[in-house]
Amino acid sequence: MFLSPGDKDYIFTNANGGRMSKDTVYEKHREFLYRAGIPYTGYGNGPRLHDWRHHMAVYSFKQMTDSGLDMYVALPILSAYLGYKTIFATEKYVRLTLQLFPYMEEKFRPVVERIFGGAADEDN
Repeated sequence: MFLSPGDKDYIFTNANGGRMSKDTVYEKHREFLYRAGIPYTGYGNGPRLHDWRHHMAVYSFKQMTDSGLDMYVALPILSAYLGYKTIFATEKYVRLTLQLFPYMEEKFRPVVERIFGGAADEDN
């Protein structure tokens, strides 16, 4: 059973358990970047708060597959965890994982070849 957050369930809460303002979240994010020595490259260029979600998703997917979980089992788990209604919205994390961890392409090659019947002819 999956738990669905309610209207008053917040990720970032203030001392009273209420919703932290977006300005405060942004300020804290910038403070944490500064403390960690991570340069901020400007509004919209990052690192953005959403970049942390992408980072978590990619590394979680990698961790699940590295532990032996089939990627077709891991993907719906990740999709539900991220709050998506379908796995199609989660496909980008598979591509990001393959870009960041090229050795995983080799790991998934047998699955891809089983599905698509081998490597495509590069001349076509």
